[in-house]
Amino acid sequence: MAKEAAGAGEASPGIIVRHTSRRIGELDACEACGCLIEGRISFSEFVDQVGEGYRELLEFMMEHDLHPGRREEVLFCIECYEESGRLRALLRRQLELLYRNGRGAGQGIHG
Repeated sequence: MAKEAAGAGEASPGIIVRHTSRRIGELDACEACGCLIEGRISFSEFVDQVGEGYRELLEFMMEHDLHPGRREEVLFCIECYEESGRLRALLRRQLELLYRNGRGAGQGIHG
């Protein structure tokens, strides 16, 4: 997934761009999580809908070019690439919450 442009063709690493030209309406947190997992909205649209609560996870996924719909791949990369145990635990919690909200409580991460 390409990083989103901050301006006229400029890429800004580490920044989730908040601007979007399409109007998707107001989504509740569960709807927004489901839409992100299914690839129907971008990271920036997701942040517009739910706020900053998943920032670390979204930045990690952008940095490693991961799709939120591939939960096991994201989890694998968290375990392989994140050296800080504290941040690794935060990323796992955010991923679990994303899936719990997006697909129901029975779909959380195990292990």
